[in-house]
Amino acid sequence: MLNILYDIIIFFITISSLVIVHEYGHFYIARLFNIYIECFSLGFGKKIFQYRDKYGTNYILRLIPFGGYVKFPERVQNNNIQYIKKFKLLFFNQINLLKQILIILGGPIANIIFAILIYWIIFFIGLPIKKNIINEINYISVANLIGLKPNFEIKKINDININNWNFLNIALIKNINIHHKINLEINKINSNFIKNKRFNIHYNFLKFSKEKNLILMLGILPKGLKIYPIISYIIPGSPAEKAKLHIGDKILNVEGKKFINWYHFQKFIYSNPNKNIHINIQRNQKKINIQILSSFRKSKKIGFLGFLPQIINTKDTSKIIYRLSFIKSFKKSISETLKSIKLILKSFIYLLNNKKNIYKLNGPLSIGHIASILVRNNFIYYLMFLALININLSIINLFPIPILDGGQLLFLIFEKIIGRKLSYKIQQLIYIISIIILITIMGFTLINDFKQF
Repeated sequence: MLNILYDIIIFFITISSLVIVHEYGHFYIARLFNIYIECFSLGFGKKIFQYRDKYGTNYILRLIPFGGYVKFPERVQNNNIQYIKKFKLLFFNQINLLKQILIILGGPIANIIFAILIYWIIFFIGLPIKKNIINEINYISVANLIGLKPNFEIKKINDININNWNFLNIALIKNINIHHKINLEINKINSNFIKNKRFNIHYNFLKFSKEKNLILMLGILPKGLKIYPIISYIIPGSPAEKAKLHIGDKILNVEGKKFINWYHFQKFIYSNPNKNIHINIQRNQKKINIQILSSFRKSKKIGFLGFLPQIINTKDTSKIIYRLSFIKSFKKSISETLKSIKLILKSFIYLLNNKKNIYKLNGPLSIGHIASILVRNNFIYYLMFLALININLSIINLFPIPILDGGQLLFLIFEKIIGRKLSYKIQQLIYIISIIILITIMGFTLINDFKQF
């Protein structure tokens, strides 16, 4: 119960910060152009606090801190005439098109600036990262075929310096898409001798890693992760299921020999297709001998049992603090923001190209859950997540849906082209349709969230 309450609090703090930044962007540009702002409201529901400033703007905080708006009236009313006369304020419809566009774009721009500021702080104070040290290698994998081994550090990819796993993963994806030819420079820990490992890989390989880390797909297990010989998953219909192995069984011996590591176990199984294999396991403090007939995979001519081991996080001594100077931090923050924008745009394109992907969209529950986990584990990673969803919000708000900023821009430009305002009935109809579209999308994301929890 306390965890759920904690998740809710972190969720509202996260969403409120997004809304405040976004709406303040509209507010700031409007105030800069001397526009009369009737209301700056945060949340919805019952008013719990309000304050009116000298310009006549009413600041309202409502009970449920979710959403918000900035209101610009288009005509003189009894309650605003004194402020308009005193400070010679203008209405939104009295300023030129360029200024109107800048006010509408103020929200998304504010979210982008906030993301840059967050990244700037992160890179200046220092980001804890994991060095590219290999802990284990899968036997049948690209990594094993090219001769990568445990306790080696990956230094460069195609002459680009890489200092952590995240950067390596991004660099691999980029190079596979562009070159297909990968050159890795590696060296053993505590050694300066550099080795080169080259391999070709087609971009179609990425199709198999849409939802997985490309590092793991290549058969590399980073330092900080360890494979334990405890069964975590059994493939239905596999030899393991037929032999009545259970999730949680621990492998002790294989053919009378003590289990060494997962690499040697894989090698033995794959080298013995269509053979009876004797395994000694531990189940509920009892030792049990089991005989499994390994199946024969004709396509690869290898043995197969059909279960996966546990991969557990261990204490990682290879972590370093990635810290930059004040100026370099700023440059890096802009670079990181641009990378995030490109990544999000590519994600939307991928979503549009495959309608089924809407069932993978995360909603507010997932955002709150992820945010609370990151706050508990590492506040720096929470800040990175906050920067990313700020960028996400700025891009989504530019979609041409009438109740979003992009839709407002579309309305504004269309009305300037035709030389008149759309009728009230048409505007209402368009708003209703756009609200239905947004509610439908939100419904899908909530259903996806509930499926995950």
